[in-house]
Amino acid sequence: MLPSVWWACGLWIATTYVIAADFLPNLLLILVNSSGYLPYSDRPGPGWQRPHLPTGAELHFFAGFASVLLGGTAFYGLIFATAGLVLGFCALPRWGLRVLAAPTAFLASGLMMAAAGWMIAISSMGVYTAAGCGALWGLFLFPVLVPRMSYSLPGAVRIALPIAMLIGGTFWLVKPMLPDPGLTNGKIEIIRQYPSGVTLSQVDLSYLGPSIAREASGSGKYVSVNRMEFTTDGRNQVRVLLIVDDDRPIAHVFLLPRSGDAIYRQRQGKWKEERADARNSKLSLELSSLVSDGISLELKGPCCSSMAQTFSPYH
Repeated sequence: MLPSVWWACGLWIATTYVIAADFLPNLLLILVNSSGYLPYSDRPGPGWQRPHLPTGAELHFFAGFASVLLGGTAFYGLIFATAGLVLGFCALPRWGLRVLAAPTAFLASGLMMAAAGWMIAISSMGVYTAAGCGALWGLFLFPVLVPRMSYSLPGAVRIALPIAMLIGGTFWLVKPMLPDPGLTNGKIEIIRQYPSGVTLSQVDLSYLGPSIAREASGSGKYVSVNRMEFTTDGRNQVRVLLIVDDDRPIAHVFLLPRSGDAIYRQRQGKWKEERADARNSKLSLELSSLVSDGISLELKGPCCSSMAQTFSPYH
């Protein structure tokens, strides 16, 4: 008996998705576990064991894991319910609804199981079980539950809207697994004016590379006081020179560019950007306080596979 009003259709879409992506996979995992295959655990790891009837402790364990999944699957269920109500105005045939729902439900259910499954070291079989249940829900239940609205959108919109929803939904699900173009590797050096230093043209900036040395300019005598290098999983490379012309450095937060050269100068109590070759990355650099003869730096943002900071004199 299918619901006849739109809000009931939306409620059934969300509810059946939670059942398909949460409770049904956990029920199947209980059966698989009882048949003799351990579908989770890092010690001893997934593998075969003796078949047995599920114990009370095992049922309690899987019920607890299902409760962990409940919040995420309910969130995705509401998204599918909203999408179903929108698609009700497009008057799509059921095969069109299957094309839209099956792959996105496959991805959503599998990724949700993988995201929560790290807590119990879920095996790949558990992830694909949840993904398969989601795909079957998208193939058979979702098309039936999408309501038929009394008003239909214009023909062009009825075609463009489902395509946009499919592309946007798939990209939103896959985006966390794509390489992050904003990740940056960096080399940073700070120089400051010092009476016993050397002219800027004589300061050894080979650590940053010749391009920075050619671009840097200033009058007075300088010494290098601090260096930092960090690496991420990205391919971008940025080289940053901080020049302090005042007697005392001022705390500041620098939004680092994604790549290329960047030069910042502190003069008359203010920091100014003199050069930046690219738009900002997701990393920022906080200059905070004096440490011995150097200046304390702290990196903020998605970092790092390695990071090192050294103070002069360098070896």
